[in-house]
Amino acid sequence: MDSVKAALERLNRAVDRLEHAATGREARASRREQDLTQALDTARAERATAQAAADTVSQRLEVAIGRLEQVLEN
Repeated sequence: MDSVKAALERLNRAVDRLEHAATGREARASRREQDLTQALDTARAERATAQAAADTVSQRLEVAIGRLEQVLEN
């Protein structure tokens, strides 16, 4: 009977360790997901800023090209 009790205690300790490991893994996965979400949001914001700058440069270039064409035509 003592050997059964000892086996059950070892089993309970093993289950506790597994539960602890699973909880830790879940917490790490959650933090990783949050980090990735934040990185994605940052990348999207940077892309929007870069796109706005590209649009401004494009408009300025179109104006400059138009002026040059007028100068060359005259």
